[in-house]
Amino acid sequence: MFVAGGTGGHIYPSLSLITKMKNFDFIIFTDERGRGYYENFFVKTKLNYKIFSNKVTSPSNKKIINKIIALFQLLTSLIKSLSILAIQKPDIAVGFGGYPTIAPMLAAKFYSIPSIIHEQNAIIGRGNKLLSKITNKLALSFVKTKKVENNKNIIFTGNPVRKEFEEIGNNYINQLTSKKSFTILICGGSLGSSYFSKELTSAMCSLPRDIKKNIRIIQQVRIEDLENVRNNYKTHKIEAEVSTFFQNIYKQFQLSHLIITRSGGSSVAEILASCKPAIFVPLPNSFENHQFENAKFFEINNCGWIFDQIKNSEKDLQNLIKDIFKNQKKLISKSKKLKNLSNKLSNFRKGKTPSDTLSDLIIEMTKDSIKEMKMSC
Repeated sequence: MFVAGGTGGHIYPSLSLITKMKNFDFIIFTDERGRGYYENFFVKTKLNYKIFSNKVTSPSNKKIINKIIALFQLLTSLIKSLSILAIQKPDIAVGFGGYPTIAPMLAAKFYSIPSIIHEQNAIIGRGNKLLSKITNKLALSFVKTKKVENNKNIIFTGNPVRKEFEEIGNNYINQLTSKKSFTILICGGSLGSSYFSKELTSAMCSLPRDIKKNIRIIQQVRIEDLENVRNNYKTHKIEAEVSTFFQNIYKQFQLSHLIITRSGGSSVAEILASCKPAIFVPLPNSFENHQFENAKFFEINNCGWIFDQIKNSEKDLQNLIKDIFKNQKKLISKSKKLKNLSNKLSNFRKGKTPSDTLSDLIIEMTKDSIKEMKMSC
């Protein structure tokens, strides 16, 4: 049983694990946004699965009426989850964060189903912090995740990504590229970003002419910004591939020499796995500023750059890109440091990837659960 909120940051790690664990059947709990992700994924597989969606919103809203609605939704979700699990009887429950995770994981606890909570960010989320008190294991993506209370059941797994990102990292080449083939990938996360479509695109279009004619942009944008972004690049004679979604984003990673991205859990995990240098633009209103903390981990290890969209100006971004373009040895240096950091973290997992570590933990706990059931019988 996998449970995840409806954003890519919660769902992508679970999809990486499902790909790894093809011999299992899957029960999925998510919300309506997440249902779309999972259905698009499973339709291309031959796996056995069932998807259940619950409507749950944040109870932290300041308006009393919204708090009451959120608590009612949580109660409804709990009753629904209890009734589903009474029939489905999963062997193990794994939660990946987001408010839709809470009720199904509470239901799993009620039925004494072994459980794991996986946290993707450098600061543990509210839902995961609550659930970590009742689950068997808390799996962390960062070695020193903040606001984690003393918990003897903590394990560092890292954040699972698709094997294609790991293959990019394993086969990266420390060579300077011709400036005429300098490719920049720009992606604003699974929810898209107005800032990336407008201000960031404007910054790229305002670069000096000698840089504009020698770069290629690959950019993911919201559907409402698609035509404007395309037209801006066309007007400024910048070669660009602009789309609302890239089905196999790892292919765009492979082509890119520099990535400009948000710093959600999945984004930073893909950067680390692929060893691709990145400029991180943390989402300003992320919970407890966790995207900044995610990016800070890379900056502290000299593995990437942070651009603050509130404090820094468009000119600051242009100067950074110009400096990188003219001094591409910095890209090689960042890639090497990313590779070293990746290897260092891998040592904590005894050489295993995050997907291997977490899938092995799931299988081990499932076997232990089956043994206990046989003994009790």
